[in-house]
Amino acid sequence: MSTRDSTEAHEGHMDADAMGTAGIVFFVLAGVAPMGVAVAWLPLAIALGNGPGVPGTYLIAGVILALFSAGYVRMSRRIANVGGFYTFAHEGLGRRAGGATAYIALLAYNVATIGIFGGLAYFGSQVLTSLLGAPVSWQLCALLSFVIVAALAYFEVTMSAKILGLALIAEVLVLLGFDATVLIRHGFHGFSLGVFKPSVVLGGGFGVSLMFAFGSFVGFEATALYGEEARNPRRSVPRATYISLAVITVFYLLTTWAAISAAGVGHAQSMAKADPENFIFKVSANLIGQGYTEVMEVLVMTSLFAAFLAFHCSTSRYHVALARDGLLPRHLARIHPKHGSPVNASAWQLGLLAVTTMGFTLAGQHPYLGMSISLFGLGVLGIVLLQGIAAASIVGFFLRHREGESTWGAIVAPALGGLGLVAGLVLMITNYPTLTGSNIAWINSLPWGMLAAAVIGAFAAGRSTTTPIPQEDRTATATT
Repeated sequence: MSTRDSTEAHEGHMDADAMGTAGIVFFVLAGVAPMGVAVAWLPLAIALGNGPGVPGTYLIAGVILALFSAGYVRMSRRIANVGGFYTFAHEGLGRRAGGATAYIALLAYNVATIGIFGGLAYFGSQVLTSLLGAPVSWQLCALLSFVIVAALAYFEVTMSAKILGLALIAEVLVLLGFDATVLIRHGFHGFSLGVFKPSVVLGGGFGVSLMFAFGSFVGFEATALYGEEARNPRRSVPRATYISLAVITVFYLLTTWAAISAAGVGHAQSMAKADPENFIFKVSANLIGQGYTEVMEVLVMTSLFAAFLAFHCSTSRYHVALARDGLLPRHLARIHPKHGSPVNASAWQLGLLAVTTMGFTLAGQHPYLGMSISLFGLGVLGIVLLQGIAAASIVGFFLRHREGESTWGAIVAPALGGLGLVAGLVLMITNYPTLTGSNIAWINSLPWGMLAAAVIGAFAAGRSTTTPIPQEDRTATATT
């Protein structure tokens, strides 16, 4: 990390050379929360979607996002900036489109972060109550998580990357142990290739499973947010993007395939429907034993904590980008002189989280079933929308600036990926009540907030008198 002479926080760019490819990958994969998704997300995809066809659905989602990434990594080489989707939309589609995208991102990442926080508070209380043999309230878990993340976010980004790396390695190793045990017990023939038959994958419930699949990948796109802090972002960001996407696709495909094989291809869906929250735990207990399952329960808590920290860091960096371009109060662009952290943006995000949590609590909403699922569901919808906008922005940008880029990678692939994302977005909006699991009208009306955010953002961009930091300056700063 570079040394600064000033002792006062400044406004401007994040600290260059703070992270390598491995650090970015840790942030992204921790934000995806492999253990949390395996326990809370995959069973719902099996129960409510196409059952044994879920592994094939993850393969389809991975291919769509790989097509999108072909253009995404090319754009990240041209623009290294903490603004991510917002910066891409501004450069590819214009100022007002950038403003609309900025406010969609602001809403999507904030509500996703708060949703993860609610799940962490609830599952943390359950795990600690079980371990300690005494009741531990979710409010206490929420307070402890809040304080720890506030401290980690205040210090340099490399410290957070190390914490996320340790949590990620532990949960990945335990889940791979689960997958390996299924292979040892059932052999290769136990992993039925029938789960990839088109009739199984595209059968009833495919749309619901695709919705959950896209939701499981949310966070992989955050690689571009760390471009300014990366060592040689022209290499590290694309590498981190491809590595993260490949690991996520293979990991979830194998884990769902193993779980379905262990439960029985013909029985997995009914078993998941009967008790989705404990589906993975029951399969693990029957296959490996209760001790291993208890380790998995603890890692669900650490997984959600790592996801909360990763999403908070990503969200704070969006605040910095919008503030320095005049779309949020300028003081949010303040960077700590010693640690290189976005101190004001981080504090603002945590303040919003605290107010929202208190609001849902006063409204009588459950921290997980009420706040977590509805807000994370809204965040997933918004981030898939952002990916679709980014795909259009990439195509628009490279139609004008295609020097040295292949037509396939810069235009055709992201266009095809964008079409797949739009299809996924339609399915998500249609099945949003299924995603939230709620029949409360105001909760299921939350997606309208994305439209409101887009309109406000476009208006704010039109009125802003601040000139965005030029594209070439962003790249130059990031690679210096």
